[in-house]
Amino acid sequence: MSTIGETPIDLHITPIDGRNYHKVKILSKYFSERAINSSRVFVETAYLLWLSKYGVVRKLTKKENRLLKKLSNLSTGDYQLIREIESKTNHDVQAVELFIQKKLSSTTLRDITQMVHIGLTSDDINSCAYARCINVSIKIVFLPILHDLFAVLQTQAKKYKATPLLARTHGQPANGTTYGKEIGIYAYRLRECIQLLQTNRVTGKCSGNVGNFNAHHAIFPTLHWLKFSKTFLAHLELPQSPMTTQIAPYDSYIQLFQTIQHINLLLLGLCKDLWTYASLGLLTQKRIAKEVGSTALPHKINPIYLEGAEGGFEIANSLLEGYIRKLSYSRLQRDLSDSTIRRSFGIMFSYTHLSYQSILEGLNRLEPNYEAMQKELLGHWEILSEAIQTALRAAGVDDAYERTKQFFRGESRTRNEINTFMQSLPLPEKTKQKLLTLTPTTYIGLAKTLVETYV
Repeated sequence: MSTIGETPIDLHITPIDGRNYHKVKILSKYFSERAINSSRVFVETAYLLWLSKYGVVRKLTKKENRLLKKLSNLSTGDYQLIREIESKTNHDVQAVELFIQKKLSSTTLRDITQMVHIGLTSDDINSCAYARCINVSIKIVFLPILHDLFAVLQTQAKKYKATPLLARTHGQPANGTTYGKEIGIYAYRLRECIQLLQTNRVTGKCSGNVGNFNAHHAIFPTLHWLKFSKTFLAHLELPQSPMTTQIAPYDSYIQLFQTIQHINLLLLGLCKDLWTYASLGLLTQKRIAKEVGSTALPHKINPIYLEGAEGGFEIANSLLEGYIRKLSYSRLQRDLSDSTIRRSFGIMFSYTHLSYQSILEGLNRLEPNYEAMQKELLGHWEILSEAIQTALRAAGVDDAYERTKQFFRGESRTRNEINTFMQSLPLPEKTKQKLLTLTPTTYIGLAKTLVETYV
């Protein structure tokens, strides 16, 4: 049975709250309407406690302190009450304010009910409520799964650090690398991004209607409101935005969103590379007996998790691009369009989280096809042309590049053809013998060492 703010799962419009809800359920603790309202109540009651700490409100008893701190643990009935109030006020933060006043009216705190939200504007509450939800979700949900993803990439990089792979530039055979080194690149880059994400924290504000503490200063002129605001936000574990209009500037959000977008683009590239290797037959996919790859083609095992992650990243990054562009500016002291944008944050975070899960699953279902990798390399002996022309240059041969180009360019040369060509080159015998020991599978440079050193 449907009630205010709740819909049966089969009637949800988006897959986030429908078929995929079980995968992103944890995010409802931070981005559902109930979670945001709970965070709003937390900020409002913490503000009352801070008013008491600074002597604006009478000293509260320990019991009253506990009562205020418990209010943010919204029961289903509490949440329904807030929604019912909002259906009349048509204002979410006002509904929270009236809810708190109603809850306090039958307690020893009834004498201070009018101090709830005093001097504040809605975005003093909302900026702090959203910031807390986002900062905690990054710490509790996103950093752990990114660390898990890094660990898988690091493990595979080290496991396959010596597994030869044909490197392609412009889609064409270039020279040799290893599968582990190519995975290691993503591991290294992801670690750098994780370190950056750990430093990103969304800020909050508590400075009144246009950021000047107008009402605070007019009614309580002797109180040090700048210190009050800074310590209050520190109590909420939020960095302060001291210079604001009605809203806190979204610069800290933009920095966070740019970091998330960067991570998503990085992992989007990983998806495409893995998909390409799989399509070339260089990676094999695990066969799950009960699964179906195609309704028409029973033989198919499709890289659906890589494709799903790619699609999810495209949706998330489209939203992120919109956020970064839109939230950089608010007309004069404030317009309300940012509020609509802010309500969609959970969608972006959900698609991002879904994609992280999909990549993890995709990586766990893939492994190198050693035979295919070796066969492909041995079909391209021409990749040794780089080593040969470099040796000629080092020996001082004037037409080193042209001589090598004439023999190799656009040709698939065999080992015997290369050996014959080598005999005609003006190189010391020792150098020739060294070059003759090279094969496409051994011409991998320091790929293994790079993984051991940097991953």
